Amino acid sequence: MANEPRARKGSVVGLHDIRVALRRMRTVAATFAPLDRNFLGKLDKRAAKTCDHMGAARDIDVWLTLFRDMEHAGVLDEIPRRERRAICHELRAARAPLATAALDCAAFRRLKKLVHDWLRAPDFRPRTPVLPVAAYAARRMLDVQDLIQRRYRKVGSFSSKPAHDLRRAGRRLRYLCDSFGDHFGRDGVRVGHWITKAQAALGKMHDCDNALDLSRNLPTDKACAVVRRKLKQYRADHLDRFKKLWPHYENPRLQNRFRLRLKNALVSADACATGE
Repeated sequence: MANEPRARKGSVVGLHDIRVALRRMRTVAATFAPLDRNFLGKLDKRAAKTCDHMGAARDIDVWLTLFRDMEHAGVLDEIPRRERRAICHELRAARAPLATAALDCAAFRRLKKLVHDWLRAPDFRPRTPVLPVAAYAARRMLDVQDLIQRRYRKVGSFSSKPAHDLRRAGRRLRYLCDSFGDHFGRDGVRVGHWITKAQAALGKMHDCDNALDLSRNLPTDKACAVVRRKLKQYRADHLDRFKKLWPHYENPRLQNRFRLRLKNALVSADACATGE
């Protein structure tokens, strides 16, 4: 809510921070879903729809940032300055209505009302026995780690969609480790550290993929060729970085210790629930 006024004034950071906050809300909703599947299920779905609506404006923001970075690095000197300015102007003009539409969309309004009403409702009463926080986090982390491994096996040559799917799974574990990693000692912190770095490299690749799609609309063939050549180089550089980071996350000793901690948290929770 603090970022909405900034985003409505055109703040790129404000819109991005809203999307990050919504994703973190989704992490909490998915983690504690057994306590209230009705409310938390609706929260997750509406936050996901809102993020999707904001995605188009965010893609242009990232593309414009990449374009400016290339310009400052002198990569685009082959393109006349007037043409570069016109491209930036067109991108900003295209972005504004997309951002406004996303902030005014029905999904965002319903999400805000849902949270507003829930926070002002009578004291929450869980529908199932309440377990320690670590138990909910451990169950969700194990599920997400399994998802990451399945998607990694399918990533192949790291084309756009498989790489994006792996990035999204890694982002879920990143947010889980941000919120709950310290419940699992040093191993939880280290797993969070390495998945964050690996996921960030995939994120940069995804930014390049989106920019490559959007760059097809550049006004001249020369501008298109220059920009796309550099974007492909950037993407390859980020892929190399990911491949260097991934073994740190996948380190067998780290993963074995971490998964053992997660499973122990579940065993302890089951013992508490059964009174043993």
